[in-house]
Amino acid sequence: MTTAFYKCRRIPTGNLFARTRTFASTPRSMVSTTQLSISDPSGSTTQDLTKDATRLVDEGRWSLSNQGAGLERHFIFKTFKATWDFMNEIAAECKQQKHHPEWTNVFNRTHIKWTTHAPPGLSGKDTHMARFCDEVAERYGEQWPDPQGVVMEGGSTGAAAECCGRGAGNKGDS
Repeated sequence: MTTAFYKCRRIPTGNLFARTRTFASTPRSMVSTTQLSISDPSGSTTQDLTKDATRLVDEGRWSLSNQGAGLERHFIFKTFKATWDFMNEIAAECKQQKHHPEWTNVFNRTHIKWTTHAPPGLSGKDTHMARFCDEVAERYGEQWPDPQGVVMEGGSTGAAAECCGRGAGNKGDS
């Protein structure tokens, strides 16, 4: 009999949904390619990727992550079902595009990060999928802005309790 040992890594204690958006606060005229870590564009020019990333951050709710090598944001929906349906539609497009996100989900909240791993950096697939997420989120009734703030790790806002019938306003939608 073989015993397997798994390496465990400590979960970061910071807020998974920090609202710091340093790139978004940079005026468009000041955005340059030096702020981005661009992957092999595979058909997209560096200028196109810079323009797309700038638009996503300035006009949307995306922020740069991994020193400009990724885009990330959180999504909040009214119900767990809407959240799950949103994630299923994103997963179907991921299969088509052969590109997957790093994501987490707790009840009605999902955090998504798009980055290209090989070669590392931001690519046209990342900006395409970020725009796709925005379109799908709108169809599933994304709740914005979140009046309670967004806290997922360690300082829950009660969303998990609501899903289990312990929170106020639970409609049994799961």
